[in-house]
Amino acid sequence: MESSKHGLDGSKVVPGDKICLAKDVSAGKGCYIRGASVYASAVGSLKISAGDNGKREASVLLEEGRQYASSQVLSIGHRVLGKVTRIMNNTATIEIVAANEIGPLREKNSGIIRKEDVRVAATEEVQIYESFRPGDIVYAKVISLGDSRRYFLSTAENELGVIRAVSASSGEVMVPISWKEMQCPKTNVKEARKVAKPKE
Repeated sequence: MESSKHGLDGSKVVPGDKICLAKDVSAGKGCYIRGASVYASAVGSLKISAGDNGKREASVLLEEGRQYASSQVLSIGHRVLGKVTRIMNNTATIEIVAANEIGPLREKNSGIIRKEDVRVAATEEVQIYESFRPGDIVYAKVISLGDSRRYFLSTAENELGVIRAVSASSGEVMVPISWKEMQCPKTNVKEARKVAKPKE
């Protein structure tokens, strides 16, 4: 449907309905932006309300008991929590378990951190095995939707990277001692990681 629903607060919408121009209104729950316009992604009643930044926000109110189909779908920019399941020469495979603003994910999602997305540096200096190990818990950002439900992730920002790792020598949870090393508190053995710097 191409007719604009802008200003028709309370009107019924279905997925694909064009609501208005994105320059006028931001997309809230049940809506998405494609090109220069905001569209509905759910069946329900349109609601136009004041957004956080002063710009009006379009959202779709669902019938009682229904959930947004896209409420568990990751998008570019989401910060996610995941477990490293496999290491290869140029990639680390991550099982994504949760995301900011979504919480725990009901379905399994797989992510890939490529060598060039580990940190801000010359790619040839990055070694995947010195950045992650199987079992590590990482905090990362979705940078691309990838293919076949595998998201491309990045840990290049300072606050992204390994947040929990277990020592290979003792099985103890290690503590970060720098942006690239963690240490076992029991044996003092150090292991290389791309460590997430906590926000001040």
